[in-house]
Amino acid sequence: MVNHRPDPIGNRKGYDLWSSSYDVYPNPTVAMDERHFPSQWKHLAGCRVLEVGCGTGRHTVKLVAQGNKVTGIDLSPGMLAIAKEKLKSYADVRLIEADFLLADLSRDQPFDALVAALVLEHIKQLPAFFKAAHRVLGPGGELHVSEIHPVRAARGILAHFKMPDGSEFALESVPHLGGAIEQAASAAGFELVGMRDALGDRDLAAINPKWEKYLGVPMIRMFRWKLRQPNSN
Repeated sequence: MVNHRPDPIGNRKGYDLWSSSYDVYPNPTVAMDERHFPSQWKHLAGCRVLEVGCGTGRHTVKLVAQGNKVTGIDLSPGMLAIAKEKLKSYADVRLIEADFLLADLSRDQPFDALVAALVLEHIKQLPAFFKAAHRVLGPGGELHVSEIHPVRAARGILAHFKMPDGSEFALESVPHLGGAIEQAASAAGFELVGMRDALGDRDLAAINPKWEKYLGVPMIRMFRWKLRQPNSN
């Protein structure tokens, strides 16, 4: 069954609208990302980290608290305003309002790692993202990505939210299916180190009883890559 979504609005405008309620909005995809994705990069410490699509800073705070020097980049000034408030007591963080694919990050790079949570669905041209990631990472750089699971994306379940008045909005999103993410990453020079899925469980249903329908459903997929060594095939 294909999910029927409202006509999408621009991501900058959409995330500005969503920013005031994003951290409290009952979203099962975000809840799964919050529970499972940080464990993938918990080893990062003392690193220069770029977070693409940092949003309200929910992962940025963790990355900085782990002892990393973090640059966060996001299109939405509304989301960044929330992040700045959260991060005002931290020195080793810089937040930039820009499009990652167009931004000049020469001041900060090379980075040791790049982290992107629930971002790729908003990027139509995957090769452009992975080429940009390759450009800003140093030798042996790590790339950590979480994304809505392709099984759900194929059903049209992509980023959307409701306002307190009940009005519903969908963001500009593209379902990346058939291994498109893995193929684009490999073509850009990344070696896949690990890939894992997070399935809906009782802990998710405990947050919201309506989410029992997600028991056993693949919710998000998480990837870990490293820059391929020049002499590797």
